Amino acid sequence: MSADREGVSESDRPVTARAREEAGTATRFGLVGLAATGVHLGVAALLLFLWPQLNEFIANIIAFCVAFQVSLVGHRRLTFKRQGSAWRFGLVAAGGFALNNGLLALLMQGLDLSGFVAIAIATLSVPIVTYLASRLWAFKEDHA
Repeated sequence: MSADREGVSESDRPVTARAREEAGTATRFGLVGLAATGVHLGVAALLLFLWPQLNEFIANIIAFCVAFQVSLVGHRRLTFKRQGSAWRFGLVAAGGFALNNGLLALLMQGLDLSGFVAIAIATLSVPIVTYLASRLWAFKEDHA
């Protein structure tokens, strides 16, 4: 059994207090995620606008790399308010990116979508998985 900052174990805190705290963390995750997603989509849109022949996957990789920086800093400073493990978060982000690209491939092959619409659908579909992995693994609070 682990104790929080006040010395009260997690299981002894009222459920409503834990739920309220989790809702706050999830909300902050969503806001940071929205900012990172906006950066991702903005960079992808700009790349495809400037270079219309650019492959969607190349645009998506570049956009992901830029958005990852926003996400890591935002989750460390705002969402979880702790350093967490950069390599674990990198694995979570890479897994989310792989899922994103898998969905992108399905959309482009299966539904014959292309360009920005396909990138937007794929990018907006991954956040729940990445929240759970980030919360439960990458930014898991270590107890002594």
